[in-house]
Amino acid sequence: MTLLVVVCAMTGCGQKETSFKAAQVKNEPKTNVCSSFSVERMVLDSVNTSSYGESFITHDGRIAFMDERLCTLSKFDTSGRLLNTSLGSGPGPTELQIGRVAGQAYLNDGRLALLGYNLDFHVVKPDLKSKDVFVLNRKEEIEIDKSSMTYTNQYSDMVCRSYQNHVYFNMYSEHPDFNYLDHMDDYLAKCRHIWKIDVDAKEDKGLFLPGYPESYQEEPYENVPFLGTCFDLDKQGNFYVKYDKDSLIYEYSHDFEPIRTYGYAGEDMNLDYQAIHSYKESRKVYRSERNTRGYYYWIEYVDETGLLFVSYRKDSEESDGLQVYKDGRLIADVIVPKTFRVMGYVAPYYYSYVIPLLDEDDDSLIMYRFQMGE
Repeated sequence: MTLLVVVCAMTGCGQKETSFKAAQVKNEPKTNVCSSFSVERMVLDSVNTSSYGESFITHDGRIAFMDERLCTLSKFDTSGRLLNTSLGSGPGPTELQIGRVAGQAYLNDGRLALLGYNLDFHVVKPDLKSKDVFVLNRKEEIEIDKSSMTYTNQYSDMVCRSYQNHVYFNMYSEHPDFNYLDHMDDYLAKCRHIWKIDVDAKEDKGLFLPGYPESYQEEPYENVPFLGTCFDLDKQGNFYVKYDKDSLIYEYSHDFEPIRTYGYAGEDMNLDYQAIHSYKESRKVYRSERNTRGYYYWIEYVDETGLLFVSYRKDSEESDGLQVYKDGRLIADVIVPKTFRVMGYVAPYYYSYVIPLLDEDDDSLIMYRFQMGE
């Protein structure tokens, strides 16, 4: 395989130094194999909820919703019928003393790894009757861009994935000596995006995936609200990585060696980004930029069918876009409801992540399911 590997530094070609590396871009011709596509809206059985949380599909094909604030775990069948609610906040043997859940990952062996807001990990065993609790000690490195003490979790756009006994998070830095606006060139070249934690050894295993794609060198002051990454892993431990403003998908091996790069821009995206030159200015416009401009906000690889889904924000108040890739080829680009993210597959349907309505008069939990017609 021919790789374009850019590792500090490139000279004589007009590009700035960077640690970013990726395979050479290779796009297969688009095909539209999706003859019909529609999503079915599902309302889950009513549960006591704070309306904040995240969902996942269990190994036995159930839909689970982990409430961020009540710390309850509610399980539903694939029709939305409530099966049971467990855990909760408290000192009991089957309760959690986590305060609030910042992130979660469902491990291969059925354990549920929960991250609190104080680097506290609560690893709940499948029987829900026992758990392992520890506070992580960050690993300090001499080089500031390699030290996990420099970085923070992307709490408002958290990605938390697992592979074997490891948990992975997306990260960014606001450190006074290493942040985007004050150290732009270094940040674009060296910022690391994925943090690896060994939950059995209770160890910080370091940060990976340094640098940003070349597209981030263009109009760099427009990047400020869109410096995030999202990613997923397949059953072999390979990574699928997406950067907020970049149309390409980057595949890496489990050791972060480039495999391939491909991808097409989404349709009907508002790319009229606002240039931001200070953090004071960023605080004023950050949310409006995220709500109105086009960017890619989720990526999900479905092992059961080999399809890769990318969600992106359209220039629409009602709908977003969903790209579907198969073996590196774009096979569909369809319209979906706002904030739609594919969660996984339980035959014969694909399911979205659960969406709390957050309405004063309706705090229902909803989700969507669909089939890929060919």
